[in-house]
Amino acid sequence: MPSKKKKILIIGGTGAMGRAVVKALTESADSSWNAIVFTRNIDGEVAKALVHEGHGRVSLAHGNLDDRDSLLCAMRGVDAVFCNTNFWSTASLSGERDQGIRALNAAKEAGVDHFIYSSLDAVASRSGGKLMLPHYDAKAAVEHEIDWRRSDEYMRQASGGWYSRHVSVLVTAPYFENFQSIFLPEPGQLVDGTEGLIFRGPLSGESDWQMVGLEDIGFFTKMMLDDRPQWGGRTLRIASDQLPMSRVVADFIEVTGIPAEYRPPTLEEFAASGIPNAHDVVNNFRLYREGYAAPRDYQELRRLHPGLRTWKDWLRETGWRGETRLVQKDPITGEDVK
Repeated sequence: MPSKKKKILIIGGTGAMGRAVVKALTESADSSWNAIVFTRNIDGEVAKALVHEGHGRVSLAHGNLDDRDSLLCAMRGVDAVFCNTNFWSTASLSGERDQGIRALNAAKEAGVDHFIYSSLDAVASRSGGKLMLPHYDAKAAVEHEIDWRRSDEYMRQASGGWYSRHVSVLVTAPYFENFQSIFLPEPGQLVDGTEGLIFRGPLSGESDWQMVGLEDIGFFTKMMLDDRPQWGGRTLRIASDQLPMSRVVADFIEVTGIPAEYRPPTLEEFAASGIPNAHDVVNNFRLYREGYAAPRDYQELRRLHPGLRTWKDWLRETGWRGETRLVQKDPITGEDVK
């Protein structure tokens, strides 16, 4: 007889990362997981598409991260929770931190066996206070709370501590797929007079821009979920590749045959552009430009995931040639990018 499917509640399941996690957990017949997507809008197009494309293994749970009761209701009876909060839904550090801790508290109360929290680098800490990056630091604050709880359990020698045995942290990076939306190249005349694509961002100069493929995030999430005794209580920092933008564009030209060049504005020009929250985004660029990002152990990541994608791999696999594709919720409006 086939084994009984386990249930996972996915917070942020209609976003770019969440959709990739849903796909990783439900697309293969031998996966042991059924996904429940926690959403404020069960009638939304993305939510309904997830159910339609989910091979009968995706359902929806209506709720709100600011509503403890809806979290508790959705978490009762599930085996695991994957939580990726959206900073831009409130654009508030305290708002996102409170949501993350509220989800953790609800999962512990509901007796969830495995909770995976999606985090980002702690920029204020890593830079020694030189850079503040709110949409990274808000997630890192929840990661710090998890570490504090783990350490507290150790100090008390708590038997079977929940944070030490049942909570994992997956620290990610900017997506390859951001080039299909946020950093979309624009057609124009290149310096040699030919027509091609102009990459304006990210503004990382000649420093490495750290990137991860959404499908690689899905792989690592499933890997953790499939072995809670191994990954419960642990933190894993992931990325797929890192390259300076000159190489990003050169590889794009090599793979696609499309003429292109990197022509970014200065940090000062971007900060003065009038784009909402530009001060946050500027420091996102500076994080990599000034070398404060936490290093990734690519040798170990490839040992865990032999199919880990390089930027060239991703270009070949997706067939992307500079066009817009649906990726994530817009950081300014919070709506899905079409």
